[in-house]
Amino acid sequence: MKKIPLMQTKDQHGSKDKLVEAITSLLKRPANLTKDQLKLKLRAQSNKKLLILLNREQTLKEHFGSRDKLIDTIITSSSGKKKSEDKDYRKRLDSFTTGQLLDVARRKRILKRK
Repeated sequence: MKKIPLMQTKDQHGSKDKLVEAITSLLKRPANLTKDQLKLKLRAQSNKKLLILLNREQTLKEHFGSRDKLIDTIITSSSGKKKSEDKDYRKRLDSFTTGQLLDVARRKRILKRK
């Protein structure tokens, strides 16, 4: 039987605070938030959302290294053009969330489905 998110959080990270620390180390902090403000916002989220966010960020880091490398990979696989030639597509992809970018990568068969 699958464990509830609270139990997953406690088993894998010990506490919600440690889970938030793990996420903040992977996330790029928005310019308008301090580190403490970001942690406060994350602590207000449910354990399930935090586990999903951590999983996405770890997948991004493991398979591509960074968000920019993922965008470069998507651009080159879809158009075959050089990365610098397709500025409009890059701008559009840059506005996507990490989850949306990973979905695009799965649709283009860059990243295998679970």
